[in-house]
Amino acid sequence: MSKSDAWINLAVVFLIVIHLSVWIIGFKTHKLCSLITWLNLVAALSIFFYWIQHEISITQHIFEVREMLVLSLEVILIGCALYSLITHQWNTWLKIVQYIFFGIHLIILISFLIFMLTFKMNRLI
Repeated sequence: MSKSDAWINLAVVFLIVIHLSVWIIGFKTHKLCSLITWLNLVAALSIFFYWIQHEISITQHIFEVREMLVLSLEVILIGCALYSLITHQWNTWLKIVQYIFFGIHLIILISFLIFMLTFKMNRLI
């Protein structure tokens, strides 16, 4: 395993631990929705800013349907999270949206870790 793959694996494990910690702490303190909303906001903003940075650095822009779908869902998540945090309203539909996106992010992180541990790559781009 190359050094960069080991760092990526360590970062993914760290993110999984953060997600699980937020879930456990939120469940124990009865502030699960608030903590998940903050974590979802940070995750969605990170994905969105990474995409912006990547698009600025390339010369030819090709937008795929999958890419636009993921970015649209992340923008919806950012909007819902900001609405929840600014208005302090925790409607049922907002809770469901936050829980679904929290689960999706966690499943994607676990899947990516399994992928990284299963297949050997020469170089991570």
